[in-house]
Amino acid sequence: MKSHRGSRLSIGMISICSATAFVSTVVVPAAADISYGGYTFNDNAFADRVEDNDGGTYSFNNATTLDEALLGFTPLSGLYNMDRTGNSNDFTLYFDDLAAVDNAGADIVLFDVRYSRDTYEIAVITGGIESAFMVFDFDSQVNTGESYDAGAAIVWAIEIDLASYGVTSAEAIRFRGGPSDTSSGNPQADPTMAGVLAVPTPSTLAFIGSGAIAGMRRRRSISEN
Repeated sequence: MKSHRGSRLSIGMISICSATAFVSTVVVPAAADISYGGYTFNDNAFADRVEDNDGGTYSFNNATTLDEALLGFTPLSGLYNMDRTGNSNDFTLYFDDLAAVDNAGADIVLFDVRYSRDTYEIAVITGGIESAFMVFDFDSQVNTGESYDAGAAIVWAIEIDLASYGVTSAEAIRFRGGPSDTSSGNPQADPTMAGVLAVPTPSTLAFIGSGAIAGMRRRRSISEN
């Protein structure tokens, strides 16, 4: 069984930046963008509505309502111990302001506070149609390096690639906690927020940039010949 160490929280660096970049045909919009855990989001990219599909109770972290826990950019709040002692374990998050569109790599990121290692089961919703659930085990999750609860836990990222579901867009995700590595093995997930990756990540930009530079070199070589 895992323990929760209260609501004293600290996070790693959160930076707000304004950027306009042109790489090949990809344009990064000039806007108030948010960088967190190695990911970059538009400021309207985070979930706007939440539904509880389970009807249970909640254990909050620095929040008093479900909206405060999971909507918007909320790195300091969230839920903990989903599915434990009657807690709900089935939620839908809607991205009304900025729907997800399939690009290279991850398109949506769900953040989990790792007091324990928890599996997630996630479906995407496209045009009101819900996909089958996919399982995201411990090994598929990414350490963001963001500290939480005065260093008691680290925030991990569950990267959702729409191509894996065979869709090109999604307006919502539905998620529930799967088995954990606690002594009971029961779901005890601790989600904090989710966002749509509309801005290419640095690794994606580097890949696109290298391709664009190679293309320019080829074109210059052809013109010189």
